[in-house]
Amino acid sequence: MTLRTFLLLVIFATSIQYGFGQQKSKVKVEHSDFLRNKTEVAPNARLFIGNVEIKHENTIMYCDSAYVYPDSNYVDAYHNIHIIQNDSIHLYGDYLTYLGSIGLAKVRQNVKLEKQDITLFTDFMDYDRIKNIGYYYNGGEVLSGDNTLISDWGYYYPDYNEVHFKDSVVVTNPQYTIFSDTLIYNTVTEVSSILGPTFIVSDDNIIYSEDGYYDTMNDKAKLQKNSYIQGKEQILLGDTIFYDRLSGIGEAFNNFELQDTTNNIIIKGNYGFYNEKTEDALATDSAQLLQIYQTDTLFLHADTLKAVPVPEDTSKILKAYYNVKFFRQDMQGRCDSMVYNFKDSTNTFYNTPILWVQHNQMTAQTIKLYTRNQAMYKADLLNSAFVVSPEDSIFFNQIKGRNMTGYFRNNDIYKIDVDGNGQTVYYPKDDELIIGVNRAESSALTIKLKDRAINGIMLRGEPTGNLNPPYTLPTEDVRLQGFIWLEEIRPKNKMDIFKKVGLPKMTEVTKIYDDYKFGDE
Repeated sequence: MTLRTFLLLVIFATSIQYGFGQQKSKVKVEHSDFLRNKTEVAPNARLFIGNVEIKHENTIMYCDSAYVYPDSNYVDAYHNIHIIQNDSIHLYGDYLTYLGSIGLAKVRQNVKLEKQDITLFTDFMDYDRIKNIGYYYNGGEVLSGDNTLISDWGYYYPDYNEVHFKDSVVVTNPQYTIFSDTLIYNTVTEVSSILGPTFIVSDDNIIYSEDGYYDTMNDKAKLQKNSYIQGKEQILLGDTIFYDRLSGIGEAFNNFELQDTTNNIIIKGNYGFYNEKTEDALATDSAQLLQIYQTDTLFLHADTLKAVPVPEDTSKILKAYYNVKFFRQDMQGRCDSMVYNFKDSTNTFYNTPILWVQHNQMTAQTIKLYTRNQAMYKADLLNSAFVVSPEDSIFFNQIKGRNMTGYFRNNDIYKIDVDGNGQTVYYPKDDELIIGVNRAESSALTIKLKDRAINGIMLRGEPTGNLNPPYTLPTEDVRLQGFIWLEEIRPKNKMDIFKKVGLPKMTEVTKIYDDYKFGDE
């Protein structure tokens, strides 16, 4: 045998095998009560009537009557359609067109598809039995577990236990309703994959996301794009949010934000969590608090922010601790830790706090700041209280005492009460010219201010004092013991609260308090 003859035989054999492989199996009618030839309809057309059973490969079809076209492997079937695919999928309807050459079943009117854990209803279903894919249009409904899912378009993939929903998607569950543009639902795990703008609405909250998933069986979610959870009083946002409906905990990574719409407070950080049942919240990693007032916003940064409920009076407190710094246009400050009480709108600053209010620097071991109608009206400086206000670049008005209470109007101090070991140094003026330096001491005193300048002092309890010409006293006589001017570490804008420069100064402040506690004087 020559090489040429051998190659021709190989090609011929391959062609025969290919041809047999390409042959399509024929639709077979296994049973019917009556048979009629319908050549007037089409050559070789046949009409089967009554209890018709048709088989094609691994698919069995039942109907009341059917036109079968053997030449084209085509079937038109009517009434009580029942298709069984692989002994696991059952498809029902009123009318069927079956294209055997491509394995496509078109079922119309009152269509129902069943497979173990799901039931699908529609009026228009095309089922590709070769690819094992069913799809509907013009509306469909899927029942799975406790979930009812409807959409304009849907694709069912039995091999993957998935239904892909598109356009006007609504998932109804006893606890919530999902509204979506695009959704993939796993019929076994009951997990809904979010692929477009999606709202999950319940009595407790509204969840929005454009990417992620919701586990309807275990009530857990992972939300990854433009996501938020809106409760009755709080809104939780983040680049990635994990949510557990049963525990009420939402955990966010990157750009965490918790908005308290009732108390006008926003907590931020690169990590945080919120429990909607207990209202506990925590933020770390660039944690920030925004406290919104009538005309301004307080920006506060700390290592950690934590909101804690107070069960006995159904209110809550917010804690900021370690390296607290804050900025507002009319007030700035630094301290080790802070507690904000939602009930009475009180801020308490601990461990050598410093407050700058307009031109005044206020220090003490503890400072309590009171607000009313979102405006500051009083401050308590407790233990080692000291207020400094620069008269110019050289002279400083100073007020010192065991405890002080400052009163505010339009965010300006207009009165200061000093209780215990009161001391003051101030520079009276005449036509804006300094005429002297006044140093006075009293167990208690009241200072009144106008246009941010001292315009009256009331001394009580055996006061002493003197007025000296300016520039005649040495520095130590015009600086009260414990004086320190800390303008260098004052936050100048909302971004300064994240700066770490100047922190060693805080050690110096602490040392001053230790050296000059009024109880030791």
